[in-house]
Amino acid sequence: ELRPFTNCTALENGWSWNIPLWTRIGTGYVHCDKFVDKETALKEFKTHLKNTWGGDVESLEYRYIHMRTGIHERLFEKNVVAIGLSAGFIEPLESNGLFSVHEFLMKFVRNAQRDIITQWDRDNYTFQCKKLFRNFAEFVAMHYAFSNRNDTEYWRANANKEWEPALKNLSPLFHIG
Repeated sequence: ELRPFTNCTALENGWSWNIPLWTRIGTGYVHCDKFVDKETALKEFKTHLKNTWGGDVESLEYRYIHMRTGIHERLFEKNVVAIGLSAGFIEPLESNGLFSVHEFLMKFVRNAQRDIITQWDRDNYTFQCKKLFRNFAEFVAMHYAFSNRNDTEYWRANANKEWEPALKNLSPLFHIG
């Protein structure tokens, strides 16, 4: 049965997710290499899969994908505009790909409506997109800030991290449940 949601599980050094696709379940483990090496992370992931799904996890195909995170300094240079993931990437837990494509395109259209595009238009586009990107990064950071895990060095480091004042003072406006 296809489940219409992504399931995420906190592991020792990051997050694992299960994304239902039409022909398979996409799954992965986003971890921080400051706290765990590739081999140990793969072992943690295989243990998680074995405990979650059972079966022969050794015969599955695994790929390691290094992800660069952050946003480019300039998003509109001469006649080149960075939109969506070409502008920046946070992480796959709450994929910002579709969101940033739509929102950055809307910002571009609003900034490119004049007959002559000036440096002010380019800088304004960059400023607006970086503001959206920062808000999305803070949303992702809330997954870590609101976690109660402290059983590994990774989770203790996240628990003791200095968060932005907007995150530290955040209180929910409503509760779902």
